Amino acid sequence: MKNILKENYIRLSFLFIILLSLISMCRSLLVPLVNDEITYFKIANNILKGKYYYTDYPSTVTPVISFVTAFFNSFLSQPYSLVFHKIFNILLYGFGLKYLYLLLKSQKLDHTIALLIVVLTVVNPISVSWFSTMYPEAILFFSFWGFMYCMTKEFSENTIIKLLFFFTVMCLTRYVYSVIGLVLLIRFYNDLIVNFNSRIWIITKYSIFFLIPVVIWIKYMMNVETNQLSGISYFNRFKTENPLLYNIKCGLGLEKHYLVDKVNGLPAFVSLFVPITGIRSFLISSVLFVVFLIGFIKKANTKALKIVLLSCILVMLGFVFAGTGFSRYWLVLLPIYFLGFYYFSKLIGINDKWFILISQCISVIYIINEFRVDYLVISKLYE
Repeated sequence: MKNILKENYIRLSFLFIILLSLISMCRSLLVPLVNDEITYFKIANNILKGKYYYTDYPSTVTPVISFVTAFFNSFLSQPYSLVFHKIFNILLYGFGLKYLYLLLKSQKLDHTIALLIVVLTVVNPISVSWFSTMYPEAILFFSFWGFMYCMTKEFSENTIIKLLFFFTVMCLTRYVYSVIGLVLLIRFYNDLIVNFNSRIWIITKYSIFFLIPVVIWIKYMMNVETNQLSGISYFNRFKTENPLLYNIKCGLGLEKHYLVDKVNGLPAFVSLFVPITGIRSFLISSVLFVVFLIGFIKKANTKALKIVLLSCILVMLGFVFAGTGFSRYWLVLLPIYFLGFYYFSKLIGINDKWFILISQCISVIYIINEFRVDYLVISKLYE
């Protein structure tokens, strides 16, 4: 009885922490659009005029965010369209957290630890700052973890539809996530070797259906890029001298990319875990990454978790070859890192109660910091 009460207390404290973080997320509803949000908003307005332009020229910026923005702009005036779009992203993030939790539970992870991974993801300072904005992170989180959860399900027409839907959304939200296609191909191969005749038609017809928008978009991009029509393009980073070598150096953090004002890649990995804006450290980031990797490789012994790890590594390698790696880019993968840290703690003999206690302390620090940021944001609005 005592243990049950203790577990219930811990879980209630987790839910309370999540609620406080969600309240802090809502500060973005009061903040005007900045940086890439303005880009998506301008493209969205031009979509409603019948053209995919940033200003006066076509754009090859991934289309999902701009089309979602255009949807809200089509029937709501500002600022209501922006507010509802941000609320929509928070809701998508919530569904992504649900998929994450269901996946963790399906891997026989202790209920408290599974909930703890969700809590650490929600209270993370980068999560609070970005998932409630009009940036792609919320849609990617929802799609990635929806995809991962469906990977654990048995073959069915419904499962194939969901896998292809989530994959298509990821591809058209951030190009790097196309590397997840390798994971999807592995899934299809495993499905087909079990029963080729009854499954090949289901996989083929839905693959063709969901690949149509991807193929159309690729054709559009090739036309814009080859004819140098783009007003704003993600692919400019591949038009430098020796682009592959240059981008790999930038993706590893050995060099600062000319398109940004700070070193990114691996040195920025540490900034994902500390409430200090813009921190960079190659050494600390390397240690954290190795700890996560060792823990995951040694302890994550289920097929589903191996697929999750493969997906994580593929995406991170994609960022390296693209020469990028802002801390917010790894937000989608954040639960994987926390799970790796947990497995590492098990590897070195740390009791779950200490891992839970340390995580609770970290969460409290995060929340206090977010209340400080809330105060600064609100104060600035009323200056």
